[in-house]
Amino acid sequence: MQYLVKSVIKETHDVVTLVLDAQNDTIEYEAGQFITFIFSNRNGKEERRSYSISSIPDEPLSITVKRVANGSYSRILVEKVKVGDVLTGLAPAGFFILPHTSRINSKNSFIFFAAGSGISPIYSQIKALLKSQMTERIVLVYSNQSKKDVIFYEQLMKLASDYSSLFSIYFFFSDESDYRKARLSSSIVSEILTKEVGNNKMNTWLYLCGPFQYMLMITIVARGMGFVNEQIKKEQFVIEYPSVTKVPPDVTAHTITIIEKGKQVSWISKYPDTILQSAKRNGVQLPFSCEAGQCGTCSATCVKGKVWMYKNEVLMEDEIGNGRILTCTGYPIDGDIELKIGSVT
Repeated sequence: MQYLVKSVIKETHDVVTLVLDAQNDTIEYEAGQFITFIFSNRNGKEERRSYSISSIPDEPLSITVKRVANGSYSRILVEKVKVGDVLTGLAPAGFFILPHTSRINSKNSFIFFAAGSGISPIYSQIKALLKSQMTERIVLVYSNQSKKDVIFYEQLMKLASDYSSLFSIYFFFSDESDYRKARLSSSIVSEILTKEVGNNKMNTWLYLCGPFQYMLMITIVARGMGFVNEQIKKEQFVIEYPSVTKVPPDVTAHTITIIEKGKQVSWISKYPDTILQSAKRNGVQLPFSCEAGQCGTCSATCVKGKVWMYKNEVLMEDEIGNGRILTCTGYPIDGDIELKIGSVT
């Protein structure tokens, strides 16, 4: 899929928003999803990087990118990409999405926690919720090094003004002299949740996007207050690859059949190859990005047989119950399997 760069918007000294046009392709996505782009390194080897969509579906398609230390591709996107350039990528994907509209009502509250560029998918989600005006309360807790590092500051302040009865923001800046305004701590998280949620805990969703330890701290506090896993959705930008892969309970060879858009292809797979690895080995192209069970780009629906995953950080229990699996960490067990590639919805 080809994405034409229509506009480059400088958000901060190290962040840009790229407005894209998919040209002849029809793009469908949900607030909170991302696009995986395909690059070639100096040796001609393919490398993939994913960047969050910061627009909502009725706006021009946009991604927001922060330049990171030693991040060769983020540096290219922030410093070198210009209007008229064409980027190669996959269709939007990801499970960091809002509940279906049928599950949202006027009793629901959404508390968003973002750190740095973690605001990108959350900004999209906040705009989508405010546009629908279906919820009781929307709160953003946003941490940055300083005020000049805040992405979408003016846009967020305008939303807070336009929807003052519905949307509020807590800013935290590391360079603040007042420690209670500088860093988010477990006690402050507890105070915010107690104040904003009150007795509406059962109708509240928490959305987290930031460094691993940041999200872990918030999750521990929330779980201690009675929130369950299904109420807490997380998006992690930094991929952590497991040092040891667990061995599946069945290491014998099985046939994998992929069904996509009415077509199907089959091959034989055997441990130690995951479903994705065996697909690559057999020349079958499947969507993927992180290859670590963290992003969901490679997800598929198992319509026959059983898949065992050694790692999963994106699929919820109900999604797994409906057959969703990750090909990058999944193995066929107890017989042959059939997988359907398609939308998350």
